[in-house]
Amino acid sequence: MKTMEATHLLTTYRDVVARLQSEAAVPTTDAAGSDFLDLAQSVEHQELARLIATRLAERAKRLRVALARVADGEYGVCAECGTSIPPKRLLAIPDATTCVACQERLEGARS
Repeated sequence: MKTMEATHLLTTYRDVVARLQSEAAVPTTDAAGSDFLDLAQSVEHQELARLIATRLAERAKRLRVALARVADGEYGVCAECGTSIPPKRLLAIPDATTCVACQERLEGARS
């Protein structure tokens, strides 16, 4: 099962990197011949592209950490309590480093 999870993780990482390279280009604004609404829409598109690029880069970073955990033999083991992370959780969130119980506890501590 670990091999299937690691393969899924690697595939997800490659997909995120490909999306980062293809979708994250920030469009440029041609203010010379644009009216206010065109300019506002262009700025909105730029901000959205930056947000997408930032989120994809963060996801790629988390996936690289997960791949390092695979190499270290720590993938699928909760970083908080040391128990196994359920395979269904890893399929849903390949970069998960905590089990559900620890994640809920961590999120509760933030509130």
